[in-house]
Amino acid sequence: MAKKQPEKKQPVKKEESLQLNKNIVYIILAVITFAVYANSLSNEFVFDDESVVQADPTIMELSNIPKFFTGEMGFHKVIGAYYRPVVSSTYAIDYAIWEFNPLGYHLTNVIMHIINVLLFYVLLLLMFEKFQSTYKDYIILIAALIFAVHPIHTEVVAWVSGRTDGLACTFFFAAFIYYLKYSKEPSNKNLVLTLFFYLFSLFSKEMAITLPAVIILYDMIINRSEFKELLKKRYVIYGSLIVISGLFMLLRWYALRSVVPRMTYYYFFEKDTVTTILTMLQTVPLYFRLSIAPYGMLYHYSGYMPDISSIMEFRALFAIFFILVMCGAAVYFIKKAPYIAYSILIFFVTLLPVMNIVPTMNFMADRFLYISSMFLSIIVAAVLLRYFTKKTYNLVMGVTAIVLILFVYMTYTRNAEWKTNDILFMTAEGRPGVVTYINIGNIYANKGNFDVAEVYYRKAIDLRKETLIGHNNIGKIFMVKGNFDSAYYYIDKAYWLDTLSPEPQYTFAQMYNRKGDVPNALKWLEKLSTFAPNYQNASQMLAELKAMPQQQIMPDSLGQNQKMPPIIKDEKMEKVRILEESSYKYYQAKNYDRAIDELNQLIKLMPDKSAGYYNNIGMCYMDQEKYKEAIDNFLVAAKTDIKFSSAYNNIGTCYERMNDIPKARDSYRKALEIDPANELAKQNLEKLK
Repeated sequence: MAKKQPEKKQPVKKEESLQLNKNIVYIILAVITFAVYANSLSNEFVFDDESVVQADPTIMELSNIPKFFTGEMGFHKVIGAYYRPVVSSTYAIDYAIWEFNPLGYHLTNVIMHIINVLLFYVLLLLMFEKFQSTYKDYIILIAALIFAVHPIHTEVVAWVSGRTDGLACTFFFAAFIYYLKYSKEPSNKNLVLTLFFYLFSLFSKEMAITLPAVIILYDMIINRSEFKELLKKRYVIYGSLIVISGLFMLLRWYALRSVVPRMTYYYFFEKDTVTTILTMLQTVPLYFRLSIAPYGMLYHYSGYMPDISSIMEFRALFAIFFILVMCGAAVYFIKKAPYIAYSILIFFVTLLPVMNIVPTMNFMADRFLYISSMFLSIIVAAVLLRYFTKKTYNLVMGVTAIVLILFVYMTYTRNAEWKTNDILFMTAEGRPGVVTYINIGNIYANKGNFDVAEVYYRKAIDLRKETLIGHNNIGKIFMVKGNFDSAYYYIDKAYWLDTLSPEPQYTFAQMYNRKGDVPNALKWLEKLSTFAPNYQNASQMLAELKAMPQQQIMPDSLGQNQKMPPIIKDEKMEKVRILEESSYKYYQAKNYDRAIDELNQLIKLMPDKSAGYYNNIGMCYMDQEKYKEAIDNFLVAAKTDIKFSSAYNNIGTCYERMNDIPKARDSYRKALEIDPANELAKQNLEKLK
């Protein structure tokens, strides 16, 4: 019997890698990114664009570009101690091409984001170069697409002034790419380009200073087994990055040496260190949530979250617990999944510069996540490289499609919200915030609805008593109403919050001009002309007042211009001012009986203004859920001033809370009959449809 020959083992057929043509990938990424942000091209200049771009004459000359780097001109001349010469230079280039056509500036932002997406794709290829996977090219493309269409980036791309973070990221990614190339090929070219791009990243925004830590962490975690050897080989580039950081800080100090600190603008002005730390810690979980589930974004978060002064508060405990869990996860994954550990750590590290360790004017912002958000794509790539197989292909591609489509929709929608100031500002309606309240108040004030505007300004001041614009704008409301005594009180408060701000000085000039006190109007305009001659129409107003006949400028008996006292006071108006202030404070403190008592005194003192006081009495009763008394007072207010549409809006609110929806609708409609521009009544009526 013949011996059976053993079967020959067939070689296991290795699954071929499904490669993508890189040039095709670049085109796909560029086209998708452009398509998602195409609707931002029709956006106007909004929010800070008006001061940073439109009101900055230095960007109108390309010859000023070197002066942006020396500090002779630039951001610090407009909005404080910022040294960002690259950003100012791009505005100058935009102006040379487009002048003040916002289309061109938005196009620059979209192109910048496309470049960043392509750079990030290259960075991912280098980071995961050693990985073997059939679907590796698909995985890197998916990770890059997440960065491309992530809704958290809309602030950077759809808002012209948001480009600071975008440009910092451009050079940040470029420097990181050349560092990884230097790791493979330690040539002088790669070393110089790494340092050059890092420096230009710093010239775009200071938060790029985290790059050396990001690079060293990469070697410590991703190349953990070789790190001791790498320290010997790469001490030159590590040291050079640190030296560049120090030289930049020195240059920044020199450029900003003449800038006067404006302490009241710092977010934690007069707050202790414990409050600063604990309040900032609560932003970390929110930043993480916005990176994973980017809904509920705001264009400004000042005052959005209350301060925390005790570590025993739940929000503080939760933030500390979250950070400890994430750091624990990073330590746990260092050996098992180093890319996940690395991603978690760079999320924290890249946010450090915006945590108010060094005092800043901001609490938090979506744009601060632009660089940090790369952590999500790196985690996605690391996970898919392990679990994306032929068996999971349909599941992975299905989930990817759903996530990307959802992100695209959210981004496209959010872009449109940056179209105009009115649209942008109203996206924050119903959510707390100092700047958001001010801006919504401005919308109502511009429509002549001063009572609603004042409510929003006072809400802003309640969140932050150093709110210069809040005080100034309440002063403007009193000025328009002819109550110059109260106007002076608020404008003066605004002025002493920041004596370098042009806003209260210009408002003082307007107030004195309205009073017919030309000498004092001239005094404030001349003071303003020494440092902000182009502020609004101050120069034109100054020229017009100077051109007036001398007899109209109140000459004294010797023919010299008589300087008037700051304000003409009388006992009655002073009492009115004090009662208005204290009644509002009692209302805020929920001491409604005292507030009502003082409002009744005001009605006797100022019967011509009684409509507003009756309305405020109604608000006190409404807050106590005494809706009948509230409605009675709102009706008196409405009868006293037939144009007082807010009274009917408040009556509608009472009926709505009483669940009498038909009467609520009728009241809101009545408010809109009187004033079709009453936005609160519009929104309330829309809500009941």
